Amino acid sequence: MPPSIREILETDRRWAVYALGDLEPPHSEFSEWRTTEDGSALLLLYRRVTPTVLFTLGAPEPLRPLLERLAEPALFLLVRPEILPVLKERYIIEAEVPMWRMVLEPSRFPQNPASGVVRLGLAEAPALERLFADGRATGEAPDFFFPELVAEGAFFGIWEGAQLVAAAGTHLLSDKMSLAAVGCVYVRRDKRGQGLGRAVTHAVSAHLVSRGLQTIALNVKQSNTPAIHVYETLGYERYGGFYEGLARLRQV
Repeated sequence: MPPSIREILETDRRWAVYALGDLEPPHSEFSEWRTTEDGSALLLLYRRVTPTVLFTLGAPEPLRPLLERLAEPALFLLVRPEILPVLKERYIIEAEVPMWRMVLEPSRFPQNPASGVVRLGLAEAPALERLFADGRATGEAPDFFFPELVAEGAFFGIWEGAQLVAAAGTHLLSDKMSLAAVGCVYVRRDKRGQGLGRAVTHAVSAHLVSRGLQTIALNVKQSNTPAIHVYETLGYERYGGFYEGLARLRQV
């Protein structure tokens, strides 16, 4: 009997943390899974966002038959470096962005919360959207934010008067799977260098640690040295490198 999707993903839980979360509602309704018969490789097409997100698990050769059957005109990639050459046989890869997957080591998490950080609810989603719009012109706005994430997960922020100036939250949160993915970390450009990003990330991480989750992870650009340093002071460790990017199907 071939292994279940969850069994395959659990072979590399830290890499597959987002995909494991997609096994549960509401993410599961947007997820299409394809696996080899022996369970040695797997890919996920996640269609809640545009373009469709492609995640892969497994070595290049077992993955090749699955990748060769892809017909999506455009894909947002979450793949390890060794998978890119196979994808490039059928797709033109744009904007290959080297990323780190970082995972929290709870024993290294500092219990020193900053003041002024508050929990955000769905009513604050418009304020989050205004904050993230600050980074749109420079390409720094968080990817794939939509208001439902606030209701589904945990978001924290810092206000200055009526304006939200810093925030962080979760892309997914599952007590059943015992995991969470931290994301949407953003500080308004004119408020940087004051420790606000660390404060809101600490608040989200503290909330997740308090829930006893087994795996807490985040993604960060390898070029973003200041953010990597902040995450490391909070107990996050680099697990492995991968690529984000946009892939477009080659015209035959």
